[in-house]
Amino acid sequence: MKNKLFMAMVIAATALTGCKTQTNKQSNLQDYVKQTDTSVVYMTQEISPASLVRVYEALGVKPEGKVAVKISTGEAGGHNYLQPRLIQQLVNMVDGTLVECNTAYSGKRNTSEDHWQTIRDHGFLDIAPVDLMDEEGDFCIPVKDSTWIKYDRVGTHMKNYDFMINLAHFKGHAMGGFGGVLKNQSIGVASSQGKAYIHSAGVTEDVDKCWFHISNQDGFLESMAAAAQAVHMYFGNGERIVYINVVNNLSVDCDCDSHPAAPEMSDIGILASTDPVALDQACVDLVFNYPSKKGDDAKALIKRINSRHGIHTIEHAAAIGLGSRAYKIQSIDGEDMLNMLNENNLSLLVRNKGITTQHSSRGVQDLLQLIQEQPDRLQGAVVADKIIGKAAAAIMAAGGVKKVYTNIICTSARELFENQGIEIHATEEVEMILNNDRSGQCPIDARLNDAETVEECLEILKKM
Repeated sequence: MKNKLFMAMVIAATALTGCKTQTNKQSNLQDYVKQTDTSVVYMTQEISPASLVRVYEALGVKPEGKVAVKISTGEAGGHNYLQPRLIQQLVNMVDGTLVECNTAYSGKRNTSEDHWQTIRDHGFLDIAPVDLMDEEGDFCIPVKDSTWIKYDRVGTHMKNYDFMINLAHFKGHAMGGFGGVLKNQSIGVASSQGKAYIHSAGVTEDVDKCWFHISNQDGFLESMAAAAQAVHMYFGNGERIVYINVVNNLSVDCDCDSHPAAPEMSDIGILASTDPVALDQACVDLVFNYPSKKGDDAKALIKRINSRHGIHTIEHAAAIGLGSRAYKIQSIDGEDMLNMLNENNLSLLVRNKGITTQHSSRGVQDLLQLIQEQPDRLQGAVVADKIIGKAAAAIMAAGGVKKVYTNIICTSARELFENQGIEIHATEEVEMILNNDRSGQCPIDARLNDAETVEECLEILKKM
């Protein structure tokens, strides 16, 4: 699996809130239809403003009306939240408003005054309009699953929006195990009192008392799933909402932590789907199947997720019909890389762990340097190379490249890739790669004509 890492109603009445009681719905989970269809999750390994736009566009959903982009503005003192420069291009493209709600815990975001200061300090007002949706109160929306919570309390300003982009930072969380789009849509969209209600699994809306009622861990996780579904239903049962997880700065702690632990593993990429369950499941699976090694280890994050039974939020969200845990990751990497390669007169592009590196040396010099000095750059990478002969193919295969894009590939290189299970996208296949004056075969490839395996090719290359 490691080599395929990158190849997811009863409402309680209160006169104060205006929430009404309904008794025509059942809370028995057996009454819900579980979704078993396979959902598509789009993914790019590059983490950049342009790639965020590309993965959003891959969803093929055009927003209409006023667009809310739900983010976390991050607690003062923290630094892992999605940076304004990363999200600006997407937010501006959809003419979006960044939306948030105040917290239920004490800090620099639990009052509107303090929260606005944090928003200014973190630079969000410099890139787009921002709206604290519960600044002028909240209202209740219905939940389908009333096992614990009987309604979902969200900011009044949510009524002002026709479409939502749930733009989450996927990472660990001290209480939920992890935070992705499900948390961003439940705790994140809830008002302060709504947050207290979810955290206490329906015991209290009092932000001071709720922390004395947090022993029901699975109830809390199931309440998050129910609240996320309520928002999903509010936006046309998913017709007017899309989901994106940026999987970077993978600390075990949330952006609500003012002093989060340093990440112990590398960034993974950006994933998007119209199915929030599939999306969070895909991100969790990428973490659990991460090819850990010394200095780049997912163990701490995996331990955090397991210790909080974090997967149960996804389990329950699927059980109540919010989405499917079955998914297929569809990479959007490759075609754009080959265009970039050709337009900028480069010879090689390597995209891995959220970073794309550019190379311009002739022949296989850059590949040899990478496998000797930075072998991690090739493991699981998507590579674009103008011309791929047998020598280049052998080095890529030995380095653990996952997918290649090229203008021209020779038959022996294609066969070598196929034997290694490497995905190939080539514009043209030729019998052999020619030398510079086109009078015969490339001299390096010529020496490999009798080599049948990657290992045999490397042994010959080492002696050259």
